[in-house]
Amino acid sequence: MQYSELSPRIKKVYAQVRYMDDYHWELNGGRITGIHKKSNVKVIIDVASDKEHAQKLAENGNSGGIRIIAIPDKSVFFIHNGAFILTYRYIKATLADINDHIVWSGFRLIEQDGELLQEDFYEYLGGSLVNHLKNNMLAGQDYVFWQFYKCEKCGKYVDVENMERHLKEHGIKHHEKSEERYEVFEINFRDGKVYDKYGNEVKRSSFSEEAQEFLSEILSGASSE
Repeated sequence: MQYSELSPRIKKVYAQVRYMDDYHWELNGGRITGIHKKSNVKVIIDVASDKEHAQKLAENGNSGGIRIIAIPDKSVFFIHNGAFILTYRYIKATLADINDHIVWSGFRLIEQDGELLQEDFYEYLGGSLVNHLKNNMLAGQDYVFWQFYKCEKCGKYVDVENMERHLKEHGIKHHEKSEERYEVFEINFRDGKVYDKYGNEVKRSSFSEEAQEFLSEILSGASSE
């Protein structure tokens, strides 16, 4: 297939995303597929003629990835059957929001051909994305995601920056670990609370002393309401 054979609609949508180098882009007829380079999360972009057509497409099964259906109508953005249905020009901003919600959550070393390679783990926090969009929340302004490690000795969560010091107090050598998995929590500046990926509040008593100090510092400017 040649680029010239693609429909004008596909070309217009592709023109919105092709400069976003966080993804590897593939074009196949009436569909654009983006593979997030770090996490391998797949984004499927279909093109519809209008809102009604887009809703019908959204109801036709699971695409196997994050689904976006682009339409030429102006000022349209809603979610139907798990798919984002939106105006062409909203695609870049939505993909940027998706990037913000694909978060590193750990690593492990694996042996391959006599070498040790680091395999990284990522989580796509889709539920948080929808919640943030509904509430017009901005990453870095209204919230941040942070990695916390659940200590195997005391069961408390410790932030990744204080992890080495915390483990040392338990006699654990941090540098000996070849695998670490973290819980990704949302630190919410609007209400001064911490939430897990399901939107449940994580109580301060669940954190280590170091992590509580860290949270108090980072949330010092947040509203206490």
